[in-house]
Amino acid sequence: MELSFFDHTGDFGLELVAASAEEVVAGVARGFLTLLTDDPGQVDEVEERRLEVAGIDLEECLVAFANELLFLFEVEGFLCARFVPDQVGPERIAGVARGEPFDPARHPIARPIKAVTHHAVRFEPAADGWAARLVFDL
Repeated sequence: MELSFFDHTGDFGLELVAASAEEVVAGVARGFLTLLTDDPGQVDEVEERRLEVAGIDLEECLVAFANELLFLFEVEGFLCARFVPDQVGPERIAGVARGEPFDPARHPIARPIKAVTHHAVRFEPAADGWAARLVFDL
């Protein structure tokens, strides 16, 4: 999987290329954590949460998924170290988020994320598998 970040007028973007749609979704979770904390290796997989989102297409599902990761952090104080999808389709993304409760002593926040936007979102088949692009409002 190839994961890269880019600057975007007051925001930050994430681009991924992976062999499968499932790998892209797992990569979004890893990219979200990297953007948020700068040190995803500090987050252990000690708890699991079932995560399911719905949408009208793959792009909307991907934005909803990333916003659900933000909800888990902001409201429940849960950091997702790894997401294991069991369903990625045009109307639904579902799977298990593995991580731990946020501990400010171990998990310094590098970039507070306000939301994941629909601006320039992309999630589609590509020459090497699947590609995605998300923009985070910081």
